[in-house]
Amino acid sequence: MKNKKLLKISHTESHTDLLGPGDRFVIWVHGCCFDCEGCLARNTRFGAFQETDVSDIANDIINSGCDGLTISGGEPFLQAEALAELVREVREMRDIGVIIYSGFTLEELHAKSDCAGLLAVTDILIDGRYVKELDDGRAYIGSSNQRLHYLTDRYADAGRAYYSASKRRAEIKFYADSVRLIGVPSADVLNIWQEIQSKNGGGDYDF
Repeated sequence: MKNKKLLKISHTESHTDLLGPGDRFVIWVHGCCFDCEGCLARNTRFGAFQETDVSDIANDIINSGCDGLTISGGEPFLQAEALAELVREVREMRDIGVIIYSGFTLEELHAKSDCAGLLAVTDILIDGRYVKELDDGRAYIGSSNQRLHYLTDRYADAGRAYYSASKRRAEIKFYADSVRLIGVPSADVLNIWQEIQSKNGGGDYDF
């Protein structure tokens, strides 16, 4: 019997266009080895999570009908082998584009043998630690030191158009037991979110 691979996941979101071109399924993995000042996703390091079977979430992605998968966190490459298996299972059924946000640089990932499989199935990598002092308001990217790597040609045109947007976009979603901010917020949206958190005693902060 094939051993099950498990993923630690903070939460997921289907059908958003805020973290990559097209209609995307987003996974925020749990766990991070970095401690970036001003991080917008601290709940994915310290908050609740679920251990989910790779095949179960692969089915969720396949059934969503989304044409893209974005993986953020947390730090995805701490679970590189399970995430690589996830992408392979999805692509056995549907062709889907993959974008990953990582605090590691591409050079650091190339030096890690267990990360090669996930890099091989990634179309766009957005790399580097978040640096608060270098947060220049760039659309869909946290700070100016972070780089876009087109590892395949899948998003050669759509990606360059998407990431050259003149302003940031984000949305606030209300659920039965939580409130989430999805995307990279402008200063105005960030102020609204902080006011919501203050009135409601906190909430999930997704990046």
